[in-house]
Amino acid sequence: MLEYVLLSFKADRRRALMSSLGIIIGVVSIIALLSVGQGLYGGVNEQFGDLDMDLITVRPGSGMGMGPGDRPASTPEEPAEFDDKDVKIIDNVLGVKDVYPLKTTRVLLSFRGDNTSVSVIGISPEEHDDLKVVVARGRFLTGSDYKAAVVSHDIAEDFFRMDISPGNQIRLYIDEEDRYSDFKVVGVLEEDEDPTYASSGVYITHKAMDDLLDVEEYHYDSIIVRAEDPAQVEALAEEVEKDLSRIHRDEAYNVEALSTRFESMLEVLNMIKYALAGIGSISLIVGAIGISNVMMLTVKERTHEIGVMKAIGATTWDIRTLYLLDAGMLGLASSLLGIALGWLVSDFVGSVANIPQEVTLQSIVFGLLFGVVITTVAGIYPANKAAMLDPIEALRAE
Repeated sequence: MLEYVLLSFKADRRRALMSSLGIIIGVVSIIALLSVGQGLYGGVNEQFGDLDMDLITVRPGSGMGMGPGDRPASTPEEPAEFDDKDVKIIDNVLGVKDVYPLKTTRVLLSFRGDNTSVSVIGISPEEHDDLKVVVARGRFLTGSDYKAAVVSHDIAEDFFRMDISPGNQIRLYIDEEDRYSDFKVVGVLEEDEDPTYASSGVYITHKAMDDLLDVEEYHYDSIIVRAEDPAQVEALAEEVEKDLSRIHRDEAYNVEALSTRFESMLEVLNMIKYALAGIGSISLIVGAIGISNVMMLTVKERTHEIGVMKAIGATTWDIRTLYLLDAGMLGLASSLLGIALGWLVSDFVGSVANIPQEVTLQSIVFGLLFGVVITTVAGIYPANKAAMLDPIEALRAE
C-alpha cells in the first residue's frame, strides 16, 4: 500500500503539490505564530525572572488588582495613611524578613545650569543592604545623613552635560513656588542596579524628604515587605493584610505579592501564544478541506482502478486503508516541509520586527501531529466513498 501511495504521488505530482499547499501554509502559520508567542513568553520571563519574587507591596488605596487570597481588595472611600506604627506592625508578622517604607515624589533637579525632572525616593538607609552593595562611587546613605543624596547611574551620567560625582551639589525644586533644597551627592549607584521596589532616581533619607515636602503629617507612599521564604510569599501577604485590617478597618489599602502579578502576566502571554496558534490552525483546517476535495476528485478519477483492485481481491478495508494512508502520507510530508519553512519564517519575522522568537519541540510536535491528524480526518469521507464502490459499477466506469 505504501508503495502504491508513493507511486501515485510520483505519477501525479501536480495533484500532490496542490493538495499539500494548504497544509504547508497552515503548519508554517502554526510554527511561526507559536514561536513568536513563545519568544514573547520567554523574553518577559527572562526580563522579570531576575526580580525579587519574595517581595510584597503595601499601598494606600484600593489598587488595580486583587487583594491577597484572590479576593477583591478593600474598597472604602478613604485611602489608608501609613506611618511608623504600620511599619512596626508589619515587621512583627511571623515570616517577615525586612520592611522598607518608601516616600516618592517628582522634583526638578538642577545641576550646573541644567534642569531635569526626576523621582526622589525617601528611604530608611539602615534597611537597604541591597543598595549599599551596588554603590559604584562614593558611599551609601547613613541614618545620620540629612542633606545628602545618592543618585542612580543614568541620572548621574546621562541627564546632564557633566557627570554628577560624589561631592557635587544638586538642587531639588519641589513646586512652582521655587521652593528648593540643596543636597550633597555622597554616592552613585552602579548601572542597571536600581532596586525592584523603587524607580531610578535620587535617594534621600525620610528626614530629608519630610523637610523637602514641608507637610504637616508625613506618611509613606508604600511599604515593601521582604519574606523570609519566597515560597510562602502569598500566605504572608494574607497575614500582613489581616494585621493591618485591625487599625485600617474603614480605610482602603492594597496588599499584593510581586509574584502574583508576574504569574498573571505570564498567564496572559500563555493565552496569547495559544490564541496565535489557533489562528494558524484555521489555515490548516482550510487546507484540510482542500485535501478532502482533491481526494474526492481522485476517487472519481480512479473509479475504474478501484473496481479492478476489488475484482482481484482487495477488500473494503484495504481500499479504505489505502486512501487514509494516502491522506496521512500527504499530511506527513506537508507538515515536515511546513515545519522547515515555519522555522525560517519565524527567524525572518523575529529579525525584521526585532521581537523575540523561539521554536520549541512542543510547537514542532504540535504542528506535525495537527497536520497529520487533520489531513487523515479529511480523508475519511473520500476513503469511505471509495471503499463502498460497487466493483461491477466501478469496472464499467471510463
